[in-house]
Amino acid sequence: MIVDQLLLLGDDLAALEPWTLTGSEVKQVSLALVRARTSMDAALSRLAGCAEGMGLPKEEGATSTTTWLANSTGISKGEAAKLVAMARVSTSDTETTRKAWASGDLSTDQAGVIMKAIDALPDWCGDQERADAEAHLIALAGQYSLDDLRRLANRVLEVIDPDGADEHLGEQLRKQEQKAWDATRLSVRRRGDGTTHGAFTIPDADADTLRAAIEGIIAPRRTAENADRHGLGADDWLALPRDQKMGHAFVELIDHLPTGALPVAGGLAATVAVTVDVDDLRTGQGVATNTSDTTMSATKAQRMACNAHLVAMYLENGTRVIDHGMTKRLYDRHQRLALAVRDKGCVFPGCDRPPAWCEAHHLSFWSEGGPTDLENAALLCHFHHFLVHEGEWEARMGAGGIPEIIPPPRIDPDRRPRRHARFTRQQPRAA
Repeated sequence: MIVDQLLLLGDDLAALEPWTLTGSEVKQVSLALVRARTSMDAALSRLAGCAEGMGLPKEEGATSTTTWLANSTGISKGEAAKLVAMARVSTSDTETTRKAWASGDLSTDQAGVIMKAIDALPDWCGDQERADAEAHLIALAGQYSLDDLRRLANRVLEVIDPDGADEHLGEQLRKQEQKAWDATRLSVRRRGDGTTHGAFTIPDADADTLRAAIEGIIAPRRTAENADRHGLGADDWLALPRDQKMGHAFVELIDHLPTGALPVAGGLAATVAVTVDVDDLRTGQGVATNTSDTTMSATKAQRMACNAHLVAMYLENGTRVIDHGMTKRLYDRHQRLALAVRDKGCVFPGCDRPPAWCEAHHLSFWSEGGPTDLENAALLCHFHHFLVHEGEWEARMGAGGIPEIIPPPRIDPDRRPRRHARFTRQQPRAA
């Protein structure tokens, strides 16, 4: 019986003595355990769906299937809610994903992203279109991180209907923004010990403006200034937990209101630019994207522009930012803003540093005659900027005006150029 087999597996794992394994065996066993745990998640999700269909939660007096699963198994309600939600997604539309999940080829989180994206496709998408989108996302899951997969999944409709994707996504975003408006809250309460506790829920696009300001304040280039401000040594400041530094930066943000007085880090502190098609901004239809890669409806961008809360960057042919290049050593604020719109952060693959943490790098070194214009620039965080200047890694402008990173031979003997996942363009399915 399956229960007996699972109990025996538990006994075997309990008897495992990791110290008896070689380094290679430790890695192999770890990977095998992750695949087994993922397969068990898939099975538990199916069982939760079965229990719900049988009415077991109600029979046992549980208020919901999530509560029943959490109480019955001892897992958290958050984990139970995720598995129950995945059980409710149409099996016929996500059969391939479920098989990959059950076999351990997809993690539970990856499967959840894919299933949610397929479930959210409009009703007019047929079985073949859904299958194409599902296969496309499963392939991407093997190439990209979970965050990158989530971003690509949000625009998977481009694979099916590239012409209508923006309109559909724009409508979907308008609905999300209305829900976000309804959910927006701020609470501030004195604790009686000289501190005040606050909590808020705000729309993502507005949170990006706040985050840009705070991250600009605690950027690595301002370490000495932050340490002096708080009477600390540089090492003491760096040793503080990130959330504590973010909290102190938030206080500094309040102290420096209005935002025009904020310190500049990377030329972009407290600046969020939004790219939007001119016609979309006028009509309120379609999609806009800010420098944090957060999408919003053109209606919201239109509203923000009217209130002077955004810097609108209009794209030539939908892709190319107008060049503000100048024949000087350093990139100016306008160029940095254009780079933030184009690169949306450090261009080194896998790096998630935002524009405010980045430096404008001359792809062809200025000392070797490289011009200070956008076609010779890319955003790199301090760490990766240093790495490129060390000489092993190279940065260049690739086809289509997209920065590329070339690894050293010890990483890839063929030195194949790599691009950040945020530059990935999904190809429409074959007709």
